[in-house]
Amino acid sequence: ECLAEMKVLSGFFIVSLIAVTVNCNDPLEAAVKNIFKLLDQVPTKGTPFPRIPGPQPNDEVCIVGAGPSGIHMAQSLKNKGYKKLTIYEKTNRVGGKSYDINYHGVAQPQGTVFLTPSYFDTVVPLAKQYGVGDLVESPAPNFWRTNSSLDPGTKLTGPEFIFGSVQQITKEKSLQKNVSLLLDGITRYLQLYKDLFGSFQGALMQRPSSDVLNRISGTFLEFLDREDLLVISPVVSLTVTSFGYGQLDEISAVYGLMWNEPRLMVAAVLQVAGKAKDPFKAYFFRNGFELIWKTIAEVDELDIHFNIDLYSVKRKSGNVILKFWKGSYLKEKVCNFLIWTAPMSSLLRTLSDTSHKEYSILGSLKPTIFTANLVNMKNDVRNGPYTKHFGTFTERVDHGVASEVNIKRMLIPNIQTAADVQNKYDEDNEVVKTVKVVQLGRDYSNEHYTKGFNASDIEILNTISWSYFPRWCPEEASKGRHWDVFEMQGLKRTWYAGSSVSFESVKDVLEYNNLLLRQMI
Repeated sequence: ECLAEMKVLSGFFIVSLIAVTVNCNDPLEAAVKNIFKLLDQVPTKGTPFPRIPGPQPNDEVCIVGAGPSGIHMAQSLKNKGYKKLTIYEKTNRVGGKSYDINYHGVAQPQGTVFLTPSYFDTVVPLAKQYGVGDLVESPAPNFWRTNSSLDPGTKLTGPEFIFGSVQQITKEKSLQKNVSLLLDGITRYLQLYKDLFGSFQGALMQRPSSDVLNRISGTFLEFLDREDLLVISPVVSLTVTSFGYGQLDEISAVYGLMWNEPRLMVAAVLQVAGKAKDPFKAYFFRNGFELIWKTIAEVDELDIHFNIDLYSVKRKSGNVILKFWKGSYLKEKVCNFLIWTAPMSSLLRTLSDTSHKEYSILGSLKPTIFTANLVNMKNDVRNGPYTKHFGTFTERVDHGVASEVNIKRMLIPNIQTAADVQNKYDEDNEVVKTVKVVQLGRDYSNEHYTKGFNASDIEILNTISWSYFPRWCPEEASKGRHWDVFEMQGLKRTWYAGSSVSFESVKDVLEYNNLLLRQMI
């Protein structure tokens, strides 16, 4: 008889089944091996991306936006021999939402923080190429189930939160049974992903057939329900909702499937199995994301014009004419090709010859707002250096605190796995902690911490609000808007790039750039 013992450790989904009977095969090990087999490459499904017009090597190429997409596109074209490249940026810095503040010698992120496994295809090699790719393994998030530390059972580790949520779905009391059901659900999800899309390069799958588009219509929660996959909803609530991408009953299934690609789900199941290994872990850059784009701009001597107040964009006689304010005067720049990486809403505001198709497709994108605050506080009730405040999501609190990240403490050796190290962090709450507090909305209130977690001496060091994750509603996304945009690429000497036409993550915008470059005629 094969006996098994469940050991729950404090970690990012770290739960391990340990077979204790001699000569008994570990069923968990077999399940993990089967899941890895689902990463084997199979033929791509869907309609191939069309070849698209692009800039010629001697063209004057204008790139709007000096965020990750704009900097990466300029770097990529320069490597291909393009010499006439100019970037126009409305702010006084590069990096967009890759924004870090150096506070007491630590790069404190006010935007982009974490990396998933697929970042090793694009972002990590690029950072290492420029000598700024020092990675740190991230500890697992812990959870506050509610927004008050006084509520019973509110302070949870990652495994406690995930499997408590799974239990609410399955109604099974056995932890071992719930682990088995979750692993089975993730396995079925991976097989379904393969059946729907096959294997593909980058973040955006080829255009699905009408039958597949119908099958992935609606919200992500509706999709999971139709496919009998609700058991994995606690995991995707973490990967989607807790990162500000929206509630599962709000976000389109298309976006949910784009983000929850097989390697991200395998990383989750390896953590569940207590078998996490590189690169199926969570990481962050020791010196932040912003340094990557600043370094590329400096090393490659990119021509970037800052503080540009763009007045109009007009496509005329085979050129694209940009007009922008320089002091009290309007200046003009004639470009042979335009690459727009900024939000599409800005393009529609300035474009003087918008086509009906451009307006109907790009005009239906709607962003949300998230605000990052760099905050000092002490005497608060703590739950590790990386904490999700899930009461904000379950109670749908407007402008509520979603998460907090203490980068300085996440750099402590063994913080990922040693329970005593995290316990000491929680106990030493008389020591001031500096955290990035993320909220969904603009209006920050100290009451979340003073009333809910007994914090004192709160000092807000910096606050910045971002227009975040421009997206199509489920109805629009189900029409195939991502692929409709791609069919417009290059037709008016314009490429549309950035998060508006792909997904709100650094790796997605880089992968979309690579797709444009691969399909360029």
